[in-house]
Amino acid sequence: MARGRWRTTCASTRGRCRWGRHEGASGFGRRRMPGLTGVVAAEARGLLDGMEAVLFPVPGQGAQRGWAPGFAFAVRGTGGFRERAGVWLAFEGHLLGRPFGDGSVPEALLGVFLERGERFLEGLDGSFQVLVRTPDTTYLFMDPTASRRWFFRHAPWGLAFSPEVAPLRALAPCTVDGANLAQFLVGGRFFAGHTLLEEVHPLLPGEHLVHRDGRVERRRAAPDTVSQDSGPLDVEATLTKWGEALERAVLQRWMQARAPALLLTGGWDSRFLFHTVARHVEDTTRLCTVTWGQDLRRLGSDARVAHDIARRFGTRHLELKRCVAQVPETFAAMFQAQSGMTELAFGHADELTLCQQLADRHGVGSLFRGDECFGPTGWNATTEGEVLARLSLPFTADVAGREAWLVGGGADAWAAREEQVRKRVAAAPGGVEALRDTLYFRERVPAFLHHLNYFKAHRLEVFNPLMDREVLALSRALPAAWRTDKRLFKDCYRRQFAEHLDIPFAERSNGVDWARLLKRSPRVVAFLRAGLEALPPPLVPEVFVGVLDGLLRGAAPPPAPGAYRVAPEQLVMRAFVLGQWLRDSPTSDVARRAKRSRARAAPASEVSAKHA
Repeated sequence: MARGRWRTTCASTRGRCRWGRHEGASGFGRRRMPGLTGVVAAEARGLLDGMEAVLFPVPGQGAQRGWAPGFAFAVRGTGGFRERAGVWLAFEGHLLGRPFGDGSVPEALLGVFLERGERFLEGLDGSFQVLVRTPDTTYLFMDPTASRRWFFRHAPWGLAFSPEVAPLRALAPCTVDGANLAQFLVGGRFFAGHTLLEEVHPLLPGEHLVHRDGRVERRRAAPDTVSQDSGPLDVEATLTKWGEALERAVLQRWMQARAPALLLTGGWDSRFLFHTVARHVEDTTRLCTVTWGQDLRRLGSDARVAHDIARRFGTRHLELKRCVAQVPETFAAMFQAQSGMTELAFGHADELTLCQQLADRHGVGSLFRGDECFGPTGWNATTEGEVLARLSLPFTADVAGREAWLVGGGADAWAAREEQVRKRVAAAPGGVEALRDTLYFRERVPAFLHHLNYFKAHRLEVFNPLMDREVLALSRALPAAWRTDKRLFKDCYRRQFAEHLDIPFAERSNGVDWARLLKRSPRVVAFLRAGLEALPPPLVPEVFVGVLDGLLRGAAPPPAPGAYRVAPEQLVMRAFVLGQWLRDSPTSDVARRAKRSRARAAPASEVSAKHA
């Protein structure tokens, strides 16, 4: 294989920059989405230039680029690449147990790959992406939980990959996936392993990709099912083992982090993270804690509890008020930063600005957070239907009002969605508890939580220690009764931090009450209405505008068969986000069929007017 060339430039100074980043006012650099972008194809360098042009733009971001005949790539964030004996290895992220930004990691990993081959990452943890290119094969590897999202598309022309969807969409026309369009309306996210585009997919936890001889294969290294054991548990021994694993996971990452802050709420996960760190530092007044929300003084809320904890330990506590009135100004950036993968591209559009404030004004370089890592609290479904509904995967027949949302009823899209739901149920182990927890890890974590976490990485490094490989393995191995409602995790907290139980847990969040806020925000309503009125097929604009009007009037949704009802404020936000996807994408087969269906359903005079 011909030896390629390498180049590292800083976009701000136009000069050499060792790690491809420019040190800004905060001392930690401004950045694009960290990760690896690349292409394996003829004219690869030209294609890569086009892909990079549509990445989320942040001034001052540099990249390390490598290329050889038939492939090219760029590394942004923390990492680099090496080439030896015709084999290239590019790395972005951080390995657990190695200093953050350790420049020796790519060379060390390349040596292990040459020695051990495809299994060279076994036993390693952290948050990372690894590209390996041999003379005849391309491999894409991720950390065990796929925390640094990675999308890819494959076609006869080759393989392309990126941490964002837009660079892949720009390479060639795409087809809208009807099943995932329908699922987004129902659940505010796509099925795990999918996007709205049939050609573009994210890699999932435990997977790696192999591209050889024009074909791709997604391989899984380890099983991801949960235990079906219902036998007795040695609680004391298990609590000890859990406590040790959790402490190790938190402290190893804390030692790596640069200028860290803890995102503190009144919930179990974030409190466990905070108390673990606080116990092991000499001076808690040097800790930085962060809370953000809409109403920061709401009694019994996350923000009030976080305030009480921060005051007890004397931390530098930052309270950032969300400004959802800025949605018209912030939505486009958030959609691009999150690649539109969840409804929160609209509902949390202002959080990208908050992350920038933390970096630029407060000098925060890393953010520690924990959120629903072992499943949401407060539920114990007893039927298959309840499990699916709680995970935003209800059977299609249970979805109330769905027939009106898509042109002509969208029968094909809804049937395809139902097939996907049943396929996931069939692939999970039997039993309500095993189904619940397996689908939680397979679906909600990669398709929702990772995107909620990772958009922050445009401004800050994000650590989620509870998503540790060993910790998750211990969680999956628990009997169902001890997994439910975080039972063992809560017992672990009570055992280790009993002296802080006098501070109550939060009874409510500081999230935005969108149904209430929209009635008081004419600018946001006007922005939302304009997007709904411009919805492309197969969405039906007048239906979603009607839902918005009913919400503003306080009217009850019209009766419709089905036990699963999407809240009107969620439905209009989901339609709005899908509208952005559809306007950004080439006209799809789904959209063309919808247009034909709409034309057939319209009165003759209307059809004539449209085509006059």
